[in-house]
Amino acid sequence: MTQLTNNLMNTFLDLCDPFRQGISSVPPDEDWNSISELSKLHGVTAFLYYWARSLGIELPEQLNREWLGHYLYQIAEEKKALSQIKELKEILDHEGIPMILLKGASAILRLYPQPGLRTFVDLDILIPADKVSVFKRIMRMKGYKPLATLTSPEDEDLQQFECHLDPFWKEENLMIEPHLSILGAGGNHLVALPEIWEEKEETKSNGIFVGHLSKEHFIIHSFLHCANDLSFYGFIEIKGLIDVLLTLKTRGLDWLKVMDIIQKWGVEKDILPIIATLNRYWKADIPLKGKTESLDLKTLVLGVGYEKKHYYAKIPIGYIKRLFEMRELPDARSRIRYLFHLFFPTQENLRWRYNISSKRSILPYYFFHLLVQCRKFFMGLWYQSS
Repeated sequence: MTQLTNNLMNTFLDLCDPFRQGISSVPPDEDWNSISELSKLHGVTAFLYYWARSLGIELPEQLNREWLGHYLYQIAEEKKALSQIKELKEILDHEGIPMILLKGASAILRLYPQPGLRTFVDLDILIPADKVSVFKRIMRMKGYKPLATLTSPEDEDLQQFECHLDPFWKEENLMIEPHLSILGAGGNHLVALPEIWEEKEETKSNGIFVGHLSKEHFIIHSFLHCANDLSFYGFIEIKGLIDVLLTLKTRGLDWLKVMDIIQKWGVEKDILPIIATLNRYWKADIPLKGKTESLDLKTLVLGVGYEKKHYYAKIPIGYIKRLFEMRELPDARSRIRYLFHLFFPTQENLRWRYNISSKRSILPYYFFHLLVQCRKFFMGLWYQSS
Protein backbone atom coordinates (compact mmCIF):
# COMPACT_ATOMS: atom_id res chain seq x y z
CA MET A 1 0.00 0.00 0.00
CA THR A 2 1.34 3.42 -0.92
CA GLN A 3 1.96 6.08 1.70
CA LEU A 4 -1.43 7.35 2.85
CA THR A 5 -2.13 11.00 3.55
CA ASN A 6 -4.31 12.12 6.46
CA ASN A 7 -6.86 13.43 3.95
CA LEU A 8 -7.15 10.02 2.30
CA MET A 9 -7.50 8.22 5.64
CA ASN A 10 -10.19 10.70 6.70
CA THR A 11 -12.02 10.14 3.41
CA PHE A 12 -11.96 6.41 4.08
CA LEU A 13 -13.47 6.98 7.54
CA ASP A 14 -16.14 9.23 6.00
CA LEU A 15 -17.07 6.44 3.59
CA CYS A 16 -17.43 4.08 6.57
CA ASP A 17 -20.05 6.33 8.18
CA PRO A 18 -23.45 4.77 7.40
CA PHE A 19 -25.28 8.03 8.11
CA ARG A 20 -23.13 10.56 6.30
CA GLN A 21 -25.08 12.35 3.60
CA GLY A 22 -22.04 12.76 1.38
CA ILE A 23 -18.27 13.26 1.39
CA SER A 24 -16.51 16.59 0.97
CA SER A 25 -14.58 15.51 -2.14
CA VAL A 26 -14.58 12.36 -4.28
CA PRO A 27 -11.07 10.84 -4.40
CA PRO A 28 -9.26 10.80 -7.77
CA ASP A 29 -8.96 7.43 -9.52
CA GLU A 30 -5.41 6.84 -8.30
CA ASP A 31 -6.54 7.09 -4.65
CA TRP A 32 -9.34 4.54 -4.99
CA ASN A 33 -6.85 1.67 -5.09
CA SER A 34 -5.58 2.68 -1.64
CA ILE A 35 -9.14 2.97 -0.34
CA SER A 36 -9.86 -0.47 -1.75
CA GLU A 37 -6.86 -1.95 0.09
CA LEU A 38 -8.06 -0.35 3.31
CA SER A 39 -11.56 -1.69 2.74
CA LYS A 40 -10.23 -5.25 2.50
CA LEU A 41 -8.04 -4.73 5.57
CA HIS A 42 -11.07 -3.64 7.61
CA GLY A 43 -13.62 -6.05 6.11
CA VAL A 44 -15.85 -3.30 4.70
CA THR A 45 -15.53 -3.73 0.90
CA ALA A 46 -19.12 -4.95 0.39
CA PHE A 47 -20.43 -2.20 2.66
CA LEU A 48 -18.47 0.52 0.82
CA TYR A 49 -19.74 -0.74 -2.55
CA TYR A 50 -23.34 -0.43 -1.38
CA TRP A 51 -22.80 2.86 0.43
CA ALA A 52 -20.85 4.57 -2.39
CA ARG A 53 -23.67 3.72 -4.80
CA SER A 54 -26.23 5.04 -2.28
CA LEU A 55 -24.32 8.34 -2.16
CA GLY A 56 -24.19 8.51 -5.96
CA ILE A 57 -20.41 8.20 -6.05
CA GLU A 58 -19.14 6.89 -9.39
CA LEU A 59 -16.41 4.31 -8.85
CA PRO A 60 -13.65 3.60 -11.37
CA GLU A 61 -14.88 0.85 -13.72
CA GLN A 62 -12.40 -1.85 -12.70
CA LEU A 63 -12.89 -1.13 -9.00
CA ASN A 64 -16.67 -1.19 -9.45
CA ARG A 65 -16.47 -4.71 -10.92
CA GLU A 66 -14.14 -5.89 -8.14
CA TRP A 67 -16.29 -4.48 -5.35
CA LEU A 68 -19.44 -5.88 -6.95
CA GLY A 69 -17.82 -9.33 -6.82
CA HIS A 70 -17.15 -8.90 -3.09
CA TYR A 71 -20.73 -7.76 -2.53
CA LEU A 72 -22.30 -10.70 -4.41
CA TYR A 73 -20.01 -13.16 -2.62
CA GLN A 74 -21.03 -11.76 0.75
CA ILE A 75 -24.72 -12.05 -0.13
CA ALA A 76 -24.15 -15.76 -0.79
CA GLU A 77 -22.19 -16.14 2.48
CA GLU A 78 -24.97 -14.45 4.42
CA LYS A 79 -27.57 -16.78 2.90
CA LYS A 80 -25.44 -19.73 4.00
CA ALA A 81 -25.03 -18.23 7.47
CA LEU A 82 -28.78 -17.74 7.95
CA SER A 83 -29.44 -21.36 7.01
CA GLN A 84 -26.72 -22.53 9.40
CA ILE A 85 -28.05 -20.36 12.24
CA LYS A 86 -31.48 -21.96 11.79
CA GLU A 87 -29.95 -25.45 11.81
CA LEU A 88 -27.86 -24.69 14.88
CA LYS A 89 -30.81 -23.21 16.77
CA GLU A 90 -32.92 -26.31 16.08
CA ILE A 91 -30.08 -28.61 17.20
CA LEU A 92 -29.51 -26.74 20.47
CA ASP A 93 -33.22 -26.25 21.23
CA HIS A 94 -33.71 -30.00 21.06
CA GLU A 95 -31.03 -30.41 23.78
CA GLY A 96 -32.29 -27.52 25.91
CA ILE A 97 -29.18 -25.37 25.27
CA PRO A 98 -29.96 -21.63 24.99
CA MET A 99 -27.93 -19.62 22.49
CA ILE A 100 -27.26 -15.92 21.92
CA LEU A 101 -25.84 -14.72 18.60
CA LEU A 102 -22.82 -12.41 18.86
CA LYS A 103 -20.99 -9.91 16.64
CA GLY A 104 -21.55 -10.33 12.90
CA ALA A 105 -24.04 -13.20 13.29
CA SER A 106 -26.29 -10.87 15.27
CA ALA A 107 -25.57 -7.75 13.21
CA ILE A 108 -26.72 -9.23 9.89
CA LEU A 109 -30.15 -9.94 11.40
CA ARG A 110 -30.71 -6.69 13.26
CA LEU A 111 -28.64 -3.82 11.92
CA TYR A 112 -27.96 -3.80 8.18
CA PRO A 113 -30.57 -2.57 5.65
CA GLN A 114 -29.62 -5.07 2.92
CA PRO A 115 -28.09 -8.56 2.77
CA GLY A 116 -24.37 -8.85 2.10
CA LEU A 117 -23.15 -5.68 3.82
CA ARG A 118 -21.48 -7.25 6.89
CA THR A 119 -18.50 -9.55 6.36
CA PHE A 120 -17.73 -12.41 8.78
CA VAL A 121 -15.60 -15.55 8.80
CA ASP A 122 -17.41 -17.52 11.51
CA LEU A 123 -20.54 -17.54 13.64
CA ASP A 124 -19.96 -16.44 17.23
CA ILE A 125 -22.46 -17.63 19.80
CA LEU A 126 -22.84 -17.47 23.58
CA ILE A 127 -23.84 -20.60 25.52
CA PRO A 128 -24.11 -21.26 29.27
CA ALA A 129 -20.99 -22.70 30.92
CA ASP A 130 -22.98 -25.53 32.52
CA LYS A 131 -24.06 -26.78 29.07
CA VAL A 132 -20.54 -27.17 27.64
CA SER A 133 -20.31 -30.96 27.85
CA VAL A 134 -23.74 -31.44 26.26
CA PHE A 135 -22.90 -28.87 23.57
CA LYS A 136 -19.69 -30.66 22.61
CA ARG A 137 -21.42 -34.01 22.48
CA ILE A 138 -24.30 -32.90 20.29
CA MET A 139 -22.07 -30.90 17.93
CA ARG A 140 -19.94 -33.98 17.31
CA MET A 141 -23.06 -36.07 16.74
CA LYS A 142 -24.21 -33.57 14.10
CA GLY A 143 -20.95 -33.80 12.17
CA TYR A 144 -19.07 -30.82 13.62
CA LYS A 145 -15.46 -31.30 14.64
CA PRO A 146 -13.46 -29.16 17.08
CA LEU A 147 -10.72 -27.24 15.32
CA ALA A 148 -7.41 -28.64 16.55
CA THR A 149 -6.09 -25.44 18.08
CA LEU A 150 -5.65 -26.93 21.56
CA THR A 151 -2.33 -28.36 22.65
CA SER A 152 -3.91 -30.87 25.07
CA PRO A 153 -7.18 -31.79 26.86
CA GLU A 154 -5.92 -29.79 29.85
CA ASP A 155 -5.61 -26.75 27.60
CA GLU A 156 -9.35 -27.05 26.97
CA ASP A 157 -10.05 -27.19 30.71
CA LEU A 158 -8.24 -23.91 31.17
CA GLN A 159 -10.18 -22.11 28.44
CA GLN A 160 -12.58 -20.99 31.14
CA PHE A 161 -10.11 -18.15 31.69
CA GLU A 162 -10.43 -17.07 28.04
CA CYS A 163 -14.21 -17.61 28.12
CA HIS A 164 -14.55 -19.44 24.83
CA LEU A 165 -14.27 -23.00 23.53
CA ASP A 166 -12.30 -24.43 20.65
CA PRO A 167 -14.15 -23.55 17.39
CA PHE A 168 -16.22 -26.23 15.66
CA TRP A 169 -16.30 -26.78 11.90
CA LYS A 170 -18.05 -28.93 9.30
CA GLU A 171 -17.43 -29.27 5.58
CA GLU A 172 -19.06 -26.48 3.51
CA ASN A 173 -20.19 -24.65 6.65
CA LEU A 174 -19.02 -21.60 8.51
CA MET A 175 -17.01 -22.21 11.65
CA ILE A 176 -18.90 -21.98 14.97
CA GLU A 177 -17.05 -20.23 17.81
CA PRO A 178 -18.80 -20.84 21.16
CA HIS A 179 -18.25 -18.26 23.93
CA LEU A 180 -18.99 -18.62 27.62
CA SER A 181 -18.83 -14.87 28.32
CA ILE A 182 -18.58 -11.64 26.34
CA LEU A 183 -15.99 -10.05 28.63
CA GLY A 184 -12.92 -11.99 27.51
CA ALA A 185 -10.35 -12.63 30.21
CA GLY A 186 -11.14 -9.49 32.23
CA GLY A 187 -14.16 -7.89 33.86
CA ASN A 188 -16.62 -9.10 36.47
CA HIS A 189 -18.15 -12.25 34.93
CA LEU A 190 -20.18 -13.15 38.00
CA VAL A 191 -22.11 -9.89 37.73
CA ALA A 192 -22.28 -9.72 33.92
CA LEU A 193 -23.44 -13.21 32.96
CA PRO A 194 -26.79 -13.30 34.84
CA GLU A 195 -27.66 -9.86 33.42
CA ILE A 196 -26.71 -10.90 29.88
CA TRP A 197 -28.99 -13.94 29.90
CA GLU A 198 -31.83 -12.19 31.71
CA GLU A 199 -31.92 -9.22 29.30
CA LYS A 200 -31.38 -11.06 25.99
CA GLU A 201 -33.59 -10.06 23.06
CA GLU A 202 -35.04 -12.13 20.21
CA THR A 203 -35.73 -11.73 16.51
CA LYS A 204 -37.66 -14.03 14.21
CA SER A 205 -35.58 -15.39 11.33
CA ASN A 206 -36.47 -18.16 8.88
CA GLY A 207 -39.46 -19.02 11.01
CA ILE A 208 -37.54 -19.39 14.30
CA PHE A 209 -36.75 -17.06 17.18
CA VAL A 210 -33.05 -16.48 17.82
CA GLY A 211 -31.45 -14.75 20.81
CA HIS A 212 -29.34 -11.59 20.74
CA LEU A 213 -27.62 -9.46 23.33
CA SER A 214 -29.62 -6.47 24.51
CA LYS A 215 -28.66 -3.32 22.61
CA GLU A 216 -26.65 -2.07 25.62
CA HIS A 217 -24.78 -5.35 25.99
CA PHE A 218 -24.20 -5.58 22.22
CA ILE A 219 -22.57 -2.14 22.24
CA ILE A 220 -20.39 -3.03 25.22
CA HIS A 221 -19.31 -6.32 23.63
CA SER A 222 -18.45 -4.50 20.39
CA PHE A 223 -16.32 -1.99 22.29
CA LEU A 224 -14.58 -4.77 24.20
CA HIS A 225 -13.88 -6.75 21.04
CA CYS A 226 -12.24 -3.68 19.47
CA ALA A 227 -10.20 -3.03 22.62
CA ASN A 228 -9.06 -6.67 22.81
CA ASP A 229 -8.06 -6.73 19.14
CA LEU A 230 -6.03 -3.57 19.62
CA SER A 231 -4.36 -5.01 22.70
CA PHE A 232 -3.52 -8.43 21.23
CA TYR A 233 -3.06 -7.68 17.52
CA GLY A 234 -2.40 -3.95 17.42
CA PHE A 235 -5.28 -3.42 14.98
CA ILE A 236 -9.05 -2.74 15.00
CA GLU A 237 -11.33 -3.78 12.14
CA ILE A 238 -13.66 -0.87 11.40
CA LYS A 239 -16.50 -3.23 10.45
CA GLY A 240 -17.10 -3.64 14.21
CA LEU A 241 -17.31 0.12 14.67
CA ILE A 242 -19.87 0.33 11.86
CA ASP A 243 -21.98 -2.12 13.89
CA VAL A 244 -21.76 0.33 16.79
CA LEU A 245 -22.68 3.33 14.63
CA LEU A 246 -25.73 1.53 13.23
CA THR A 247 -26.81 0.57 16.76
CA LEU A 248 -26.40 4.15 17.96
CA LYS A 249 -28.40 5.66 15.12
CA THR A 250 -31.18 3.10 14.67
CA ARG A 251 -31.92 1.65 18.10
CA GLY A 252 -31.41 4.50 20.56
CA LEU A 253 -29.49 4.11 23.80
CA ASP A 254 -29.70 5.33 27.36
CA TRP A 255 -26.04 6.24 27.86
CA LEU A 256 -26.41 6.64 31.60
CA LYS A 257 -27.51 2.99 31.68
CA VAL A 258 -24.66 1.91 29.39
CA MET A 259 -22.04 3.70 31.47
CA ASP A 260 -23.47 2.24 34.66
CA ILE A 261 -23.14 -1.28 33.18
CA ILE A 262 -19.58 -0.60 31.99
CA GLN A 263 -18.59 0.52 35.48
CA LYS A 264 -20.41 -2.37 37.20
CA TRP A 265 -18.76 -4.93 34.91
CA GLY A 266 -15.31 -3.42 35.51
CA VAL A 267 -14.40 -2.73 31.86
CA GLU A 268 -14.17 1.08 31.81
CA LYS A 269 -10.43 1.15 31.19
CA ASP A 270 -10.75 -0.93 28.03
CA ILE A 271 -13.84 0.71 26.58
CA LEU A 272 -13.49 4.47 27.15
CA PRO A 273 -10.70 5.04 24.55
CA ILE A 274 -12.87 3.32 21.90
CA ILE A 275 -15.83 5.57 22.79
CA ALA A 276 -13.57 8.64 22.57
CA THR A 277 -12.45 7.45 19.12
CA LEU A 278 -16.06 7.26 17.89
CA ASN A 279 -16.69 10.75 19.21
CA ARG A 280 -13.62 12.15 17.49
CA TYR A 281 -13.90 10.63 14.01
CA TRP A 282 -17.64 9.97 13.62
CA LYS A 283 -19.18 12.67 15.86
CA ALA A 284 -21.01 10.01 17.91
CA ASP A 285 -21.57 12.51 20.77
CA ILE A 286 -21.43 9.83 23.45
CA PRO A 287 -21.23 11.57 26.86
CA LEU A 288 -17.97 10.95 28.70
CA LYS A 289 -16.92 12.17 32.13
CA GLY A 290 -13.50 13.75 32.13
CA LYS A 291 -10.97 13.66 29.32
CA THR A 292 -10.24 10.36 27.59
CA GLU A 293 -7.64 10.05 24.85
CA SER A 294 -8.85 8.64 21.54
CA LEU A 295 -6.80 6.62 19.07
CA ASP A 296 -4.78 8.69 16.64
CA LEU A 297 -5.77 8.55 12.96
CA LYS A 298 -2.91 6.31 11.82
CA THR A 299 -3.47 3.76 14.60
CA LEU A 300 -7.20 3.63 13.87
CA VAL A 301 -6.74 3.09 10.12
CA LEU A 302 -3.45 1.20 9.91
CA GLY A 303 -2.90 -0.26 13.37
CA VAL A 304 -0.01 0.31 15.73
CA GLY A 305 2.54 0.16 12.91
CA TYR A 306 4.79 -2.32 14.68
CA GLU A 307 2.54 -5.39 14.75
CA LYS A 308 5.48 -7.81 14.90
CA LYS A 309 6.89 -6.19 18.02
CA HIS A 310 3.39 -5.88 19.50
CA TYR A 311 2.75 -9.60 18.97
CA TYR A 312 6.06 -10.98 20.18
CA ALA A 313 6.35 -8.70 23.21
CA LYS A 314 3.23 -10.31 24.71
CA ILE A 315 4.46 -13.90 24.40
CA PRO A 316 6.64 -14.13 27.56
CA ILE A 317 3.82 -12.69 29.68
CA GLY A 318 1.44 -15.16 28.06
CA TYR A 319 3.67 -18.07 29.04
CA ILE A 320 3.88 -16.84 32.63
CA LYS A 321 0.10 -16.44 32.70
CA ARG A 322 -0.29 -20.04 31.55
CA LEU A 323 1.94 -21.24 34.36
CA PHE A 324 -0.28 -19.46 36.91
CA GLU A 325 -3.44 -20.88 35.33
CA MET A 326 -1.89 -24.35 35.47
CA ARG A 327 -2.41 -24.33 39.23
CA GLU A 328 -6.15 -24.68 38.60
CA LEU A 329 -5.73 -28.17 37.18
CA PRO A 330 -6.83 -30.91 39.60
CA ASP A 331 -3.58 -32.84 40.19
CA ALA A 332 0.17 -32.95 39.57
CA ARG A 333 -0.16 -35.44 36.70
CA SER A 334 -2.47 -33.19 34.69
CA ARG A 335 -0.22 -30.17 35.36
CA ILE A 336 2.84 -32.03 34.09
CA ARG A 337 0.91 -33.28 31.06
CA TYR A 338 -0.30 -29.74 30.29
CA LEU A 339 3.23 -28.32 30.57
CA PHE A 340 4.65 -31.11 28.40
CA HIS A 341 2.07 -30.52 25.67
CA LEU A 342 2.84 -26.81 25.51
CA PHE A 343 6.13 -27.82 23.93
CA PHE A 344 5.01 -31.13 22.39
CA PRO A 345 1.33 -30.71 21.36
CA THR A 346 -1.11 -33.43 20.40
CA GLN A 347 -0.70 -34.84 16.89
CA GLU A 348 -3.99 -33.23 15.75
CA ASN A 349 -2.79 -29.83 16.92
CA LEU A 350 0.58 -30.19 15.23
CA ARG A 351 -0.93 -31.29 11.92
CA TRP A 352 -3.38 -28.37 12.04
CA ARG A 353 -0.74 -25.86 13.09
CA TYR A 354 1.71 -26.67 10.28
CA ASN A 355 -0.76 -28.02 7.71
CA ILE A 356 0.85 -31.47 7.69
CA SER A 357 -0.68 -34.14 5.47
CA SER A 358 -1.83 -37.34 7.17
CA LYS A 359 0.53 -39.20 4.82
CA ARG A 360 3.62 -37.47 6.23
CA SER A 361 5.51 -38.37 9.39
CA ILE A 362 4.93 -35.94 12.22
CA LEU A 363 8.08 -36.69 14.23
CA PRO A 364 10.36 -34.01 12.66
CA TYR A 365 7.75 -31.36 13.40
CA TYR A 366 7.98 -31.91 17.15
CA PHE A 367 11.59 -30.72 17.03
CA PHE A 368 10.65 -27.91 14.65
CA HIS A 369 7.80 -26.77 16.93
CA LEU A 370 10.11 -26.68 19.97
CA LEU A 371 12.50 -24.42 18.06
CA VAL A 372 9.62 -22.16 16.97
CA GLN A 373 8.31 -21.76 20.52
CA CYS A 374 11.76 -21.01 21.94
CA ARG A 375 12.39 -18.49 19.17
CA LYS A 376 9.08 -16.73 19.91
CA PHE A 377 9.85 -16.59 23.62
CA PHE A 378 13.33 -15.09 23.23
CA MET A 379 12.18 -12.69 20.51
CA GLY A 380 9.50 -11.54 22.93
CA LEU A 381 12.10 -10.88 25.61
CA TRP A 382 14.23 -8.99 23.09
CA TYR A 383 11.33 -6.82 21.93
CA GLN A 384 10.34 -6.09 25.52
CA SER A 385 13.82 -4.82 26.30
CA SER A 386 14.27 -2.84 23.07
